[in-house]
Amino acid sequence: MISSLFSGTNRFSILPAAALFIAANFTYAGEVKVTSAPTITPVVELYTSEGCSSCPPADKWVSKLGDTINADFHAVPLAFHVDYWNRLGWPDPFSKKAYTERQKQLAIQNRQSSIYTPEFLVSGEETRGTNRVVRAIAEANEELAQVMITYGVRSEDNRLVAEMLINNPVKDAPLFLVIYENNIVREIGAGENKGRTLHHDFVVRHWQQVDTLPVGSYEKEHLIEVGDDWNQENLGFAVVVLDPKNGATLQALRTPLESVFTKS
Repeated sequence: MISSLFSGTNRFSILPAAALFIAANFTYAGEVKVTSAPTITPVVELYTSEGCSSCPPADKWVSKLGDTINADFHAVPLAFHVDYWNRLGWPDPFSKKAYTERQKQLAIQNRQSSIYTPEFLVSGEETRGTNRVVRAIAEANEELAQVMITYGVRSEDNRLVAEMLINNPVKDAPLFLVIYENNIVREIGAGENKGRTLHHDFVVRHWQQVDTLPVGSYEKEHLIEVGDDWNQENLGFAVVVLDPKNGATLQALRTPLESVFTKS
């Protein structure tokens, strides 16, 4: 069973399994094209900070989660670095006020009394304990998706060009585009993690709502500027469609971008 891969609430361990699941994956001439799974691929959000001593085990667990995703167990992990730890001795260069604000909004939605790190949410719901995270992913994977996403991504002049076709039956569903970065290694010089070497994956570098989807077929091209400090060979791209009523994941899809930036 999937849940047997993970330990209890206070431990962070996972067994290796198959690589990233993509329903269809074609690469050629610096372009990647993908199509979403027939069932829901939930977004797993981790709110974290380099200044938080409790966060490195959660960061490591998310990395292993990425290694475990496969055709039978699929999700889009995203690590949002918040900024409220920055004043306590170590400014996290990946943190953004916007990510803190998103966490606050999700806390209101979940009727939480406070926000904290590390915090996991699956499909917009606060989910405490790694076993519960796994169960929530597995439950979402059993539900047929209303939304189907197909996109192609290529690079042009230090920009990503994403051409997408989305079949959507839900009125006013918000559409988000995401860039994340893997394989980040950082030496921490101050704060609670002073002297530690931290490894980050699925770090959110870009999170933006680009549209509100109409009912029916949506076909459009979007552009994203590639940051100067982003390591191109470690980037990934995700498309996320949320339920406008409760913020749950209607469908999500991600893919690594290494082939997109490969020089011919």
